[in-house]
Amino acid sequence: MNMTPKKITGATLWLAVLALIGTAYGYDEIVVKDGAMIRGSVKLEGAAPKLAPLQITKYKEICKDVPNETLILGPNRGVRYAVITLEGIGNGKAVEKEVVHELDNVKCRFTPHVQAASVGQFVQLKNSDPILHTAHARFTGNQPEFNVGLYPGRVSRKPLIAPGLVRIQCEVHPWMAAYIVVTDHPYYAVTDLYGEYEMSEVPPGTYQLKIWHESLGVQEKRIEIKAGGAQGVDFNFTAVAGVKK
Repeated sequence: MNMTPKKITGATLWLAVLALIGTAYGYDEIVVKDGAMIRGSVKLEGAAPKLAPLQITKYKEICKDVPNETLILGPNRGVRYAVITLEGIGNGKAVEKEVVHELDNVKCRFTPHVQAASVGQFVQLKNSDPILHTAHARFTGNQPEFNVGLYPGRVSRKPLIAPGLVRIQCEVHPWMAAYIVVTDHPYYAVTDLYGEYEMSEVPPGTYQLKIWHESLGVQEKRIEIKAGGAQGVDFNFTAVAGVKK
């Protein structure tokens, strides 16, 4: 009998990690029948705060006209870059494990500024600038931090293995920051330029619909989803001082 141990490849190890993640967080992938659509908008009420210009201290010939993206208002006061997640969902449509979310460095800003992803997916870090950047990721969940040096043209891919909020900052250019909201399921959305969002194939049930925005804070609404059809859920924020981390 051959007792030679089998070689464990990186791919095999990653599949094992994903299996453990699925068990730990208790999200079951099922075929969703009569799933519903949730759609809505996020808007700002009252006076919009005046954002201070970013303090650009290095490479000013390249790092110029960098926008302050902590609060972006579109037409009809729609709030861009708010993240909506469905809380308390234990089973639903499958997570697309092969998805890679790109985070680039362009003219001394991370782009996109805010995105959302599922556990088991990846973030691909890029640098399209002619200067050095770093991507230092700090997690609120159980995932270890990473800090990647990004020379011009370099690409680095990192797995997302735990749910939570990720704040990514460039240590060379401290005004640069980006966020990734990671969930253990695929029911999330990021508002567009008009402050609108939607998520599909939601199983019938009662959930908490949660919204996060880096400057405006957090809101939750309890919703009941019925089979099929579409349900509208809107959120309204009032501008407050400070930044929600």
